[in-house]
Amino acid sequence: MIPGKIAIAGALLASLAVSAFAVEPAQAGTCMAVTVKGRAADPATATTKASIKLTQRAAALRGRIKNSSTSCQKGPPSGFVCTTSAIVCP
Repeated sequence: MIPGKIAIAGALLASLAVSAFAVEPAQAGTCMAVTVKGRAADPATATTKASIKLTQRAAALRGRIKNSSTSCQKGPPSGFVCTTSAIVCP
């Protein structure tokens, strides 16, 4: 009878320890890398579209944009693709 109670107590203690570690990465305070693309006929419009998408993504993540950078390349048929990368922190 006592070994059964010890086993149950050990299982409960182990589940509490696992849940404590599992919750840690999901807590607020962690930053994440976000990358978005904007496509348009000219680089200025493509950059603007990427910026709007980045702002929307940061709002969905309930965070603020930190350290963003943008690069544009000539895309398929006479257009541009601008990629904006940023760090979003709560």
